[in-house]
Amino acid sequence: MTIAESLRIARNESGKSQEYMAYELGVTRRTILNWENGISEPSTSQTINWFKLCNKNPIPYLLQCAYPDMDKISPKDNDAKILASLMQLINDLPADGVRQLMYLFFGNHGSSPRAVMQMITAHLQTPMKDRIAHGQLVATNYEIAKRTGSLARPDNIQPNLDYLNAAIATAKNAVEQQAKEYSTVN
Repeated sequence: MTIAESLRIARNESGKSQEYMAYELGVTRRTILNWENGISEPSTSQTINWFKLCNKNPIPYLLQCAYPDMDKISPKDNDAKILASLMQLINDLPADGVRQLMYLFFGNHGSSPRAVMQMITAHLQTPMKDRIAHGQLVATNYEIAKRTGSLARPDNIQPNLDYLNAAIATAKNAVEQQAKEYSTVN
């Protein structure tokens, strides 16, 4: 999938007109046509705003552009295909993302990797409003533990609270707008 295709699909799925998008993004309808036909591309901020206006999570669309085979991955796929996709994503993670991923599964935090995976998977299967409540609780508990010096592993990988709080706020906004997904860009 190309960026042009992802923009066009997201707009069509949201039921927004090209005129609406042009007005909201402060560009001409001709510019929208050029973007959707691959003649030119929007800036990063315009792309993010495009998906916000469509009330769509840009991640699945952009992942399909970056990893064309990713949309074909399903739990029923063979292990080799899943592993190859996972390795590609890991290779593309920034260094802090790799460190956090390794800490989640192999860090000295007292939980087994399988237990962590089950907890995350269960969490992601709950309604978004519940995930927001859990996220707020986790963020608050972390902040209190940090301030009181009672973190379980203060010398190890720590969360980015600014990002976590931004994700919680973005998720709350998505729920209020009755969206089924959200994303943060950072």
